[in-house]
Amino acid sequence: MTATNNMKAAKWLTVAFAAGLLVSFFLPWVMWKDAALSGNAMPAGQFFTAAKDKFGVDNPFPQISFAFKIFWLIPLSALAVIAFTLMKKNILWPAIVAGLLSLSLALVYFLFSKSMVDQLGVSESAWSMTKPWLFITVITAVAVVLTAANGRWLLKTGLILGTVAATVIGFTIVSKKAEKKIFDETFTSIENIKADYTVTATGLINEFMANDSLANQKYREKIVSVSGITSAVKVQGDSTVNIEFADSTGSYIVFPMEKGLYQKASTVKQGDVVSLKGSCSGSLYSDILGITSISFKRTTFNKQ
Repeated sequence: MTATNNMKAAKWLTVAFAAGLLVSFFLPWVMWKDAALSGNAMPAGQFFTAAKDKFGVDNPFPQISFAFKIFWLIPLSALAVIAFTLMKKNILWPAIVAGLLSLSLALVYFLFSKSMVDQLGVSESAWSMTKPWLFITVITAVAVVLTAANGRWLLKTGLILGTVAATVIGFTIVSKKAEKKIFDETFTSIENIKADYTVTATGLINEFMANDSLANQKYREKIVSVSGITSAVKVQGDSTVNIEFADSTGSYIVFPMEKGLYQKASTVKQGDVVSLKGSCSGSLYSDILGITSISFKRTTFNKQ
């Protein structure tokens, strides 16, 4: 009798975890700037729409977008676990499908966010972009698989570990293949991202000199549009061009224009009025020189 009661309790525990997956699928997993994305954003086609809008990064393989529809099986399988339990049917495979797909999708959300941080500097860390529901999804995904039916621990554990390994390896392979296509276009695609702030070069320098802590807090990792008169144009040995704005104190802003913009950047001369945009990396103060330097990354020319 005790064994039977334990089996019944385990089934209802699985149902509780399946219900958790069902609910969390429609709640925010990540926050990209002001865009909150839930688990259903991927099969609904909103994931890469938000990535393009917020980061300038589109789906590198739009021809396989239809494959993302498979993640609609997450809520359907979670519902199947609940229904099969009520009908006293085997819930093992619906639970496995719901759990493993949820685990894989949650990992993709986190890994993609991490790539955007590492490659584009869109935030301080991937962790700061994730919401509690992503971690709840991971926990309930593992739990729903492990509690589904008694026994078969080796199978269930192997499936969980295999899913994690396959997702990480698969994401890495796809990222490597897509990296050149995506990130070679970053410096032109950022033209289509609306700047968080639009300032003059002298105004930005003055703001950092007045209070660098507050200025760093305000501008760091933000997209900033800066206009001003160039104080220096320096061609580097690796075929990049640094465009600088400076004030009378010697403090300056530096925009490293990458190789893809070399031809256009090399035509800029000292004294030219230009308008640039990029992600602010923050400032450094030199005690020896007594000047502040403000650096940018992902830099490009503003559209004229």
